[in-house]
Parts: sequence; structure tokens; C-alpha cells
Amino acid sequence: MLIKNIDEQTIALAGLYQCCHAVSEIAWSGKYNQEDFLPLIHSILKIDSASTKDIYIDLNQIKPGFEYLRKQIIGDIFTRSSETRRYIVSLKILADTLMGQPDTITLMQKLLKELNENIETLTVDEKTEQLSKIYQATLSKFEPRIIVNGENIHLTDPLQASRIRTALFAGVRATLLWQQLGGSSWKLFLFKSSFARMIDNHINAMKH
Repeated sequence: MLIKNIDEQTIALAGLYQCCHAVSEIAWSGKYNQEDFLPLIHSILKIDSASTKDIYIDLNQIKPGFEYLRKQIIGDIFTRSSETRRYIVSLKILADTLMGQPDTITLMQKLLKELNENIETLTVDEKTEQLSKIYQATLSKFEPRIIVNGENIHLTDPLQASRIRTALFAGVRATLLWQQLGGSSWKLFLFKSSFARMIDNHINAMKH
């Protein structure tokens, strides 16, 4: 059985898993890859888009997300991360809470629009810091807050903390996108083999 929108749902999932992987990498080891981070920033700022691919610039930008997603849903028990599963559950709660708060959505849209008007003059780190502030002014207000595990030296570093918040922000964006496209955890469970084939199709079609 084919699922409607499975192609686009898989893209949204890859974006979500790239966000979660980025959070863990920064929090535990301080590892940060700007190329992998650019599509996450872009996904938050690209409020209106006719194409799911455009939200992440292009699919090559989220290849790490596809590869990590494949490991998490197809790999053996040793390659699966309970931390990633916890982040995904927390991001879904946060996304659902946001959708019930129209005032917060309006504020977020206003702040993102203001940021977009000046975006060309900012460096990647400056964009990250501004998105982190928007996250703090909106999503950080909700309970329960997402608990990020990692090394204190990275969690307390201002720029790394901004990167983590921005990755979580992009994770909420990806979660909402996944749900808007008809995605759900039970569909992923029931049609895992269909998603696996779609992931492989995308990875094989990418530049190596």
C-alpha cells in the first residue's frame, strides 16, 4: 500500500532527524557543521513555500538527516538512540502546544518577518543568535521545556546554546511539516519498509 505524500513526509522526517542529531552532537562533543546547519536555519525562515524540498534549500543539504534517519528506523538496536526518540517526543509535545496558542504563533510570525527583512546582512552565527532569541521569546515559555543532555562546557557556552535552541526550533518546524503532510508515528511504524525504500531512493539520487 502506498501512502499519500510519502516522498514529502520522508523529507520532513530527514529534516527532523538532522535537527535532533545536531542537538546531540553540539551538546555532547561541541561538534558543529555549518553546512549541515544552514538548511535548519533556512527551514525556520522559509515560512511560505510551495515545495517541501525548498524548505531545506535542496535535498543534498539534508543528506546527513536521511542517513541518520535510516540508521534510527532500519538499523539494529545498537545504532538506535533513545535520546533522539526522547527529543522527537518532546518536539511533538512542543509543536502541539504551539498550535493551541494563536497569540504565540502571531508573535513568532512577526519576529520571523522582522528577521527576514534584515537577513542578508547577517552572518550564520548572527542568524543563529537571533533565532535563538525568538525561540526564547516563544517556545521556551511552554512547559514542559525540552531537557537537553550533554557536557556542561557546551551547554553553557552562549553560541553553542544558541545553536542548540535553533536546532530545536527547526525541529518544531520539521515536526509541524511532518504532521501537515499527514505523517504520524503509527504510519512510520506500519509502513517502515516503504519509508526505508524512499530514504534509500533519496540517498542514491544525491551527489556523492
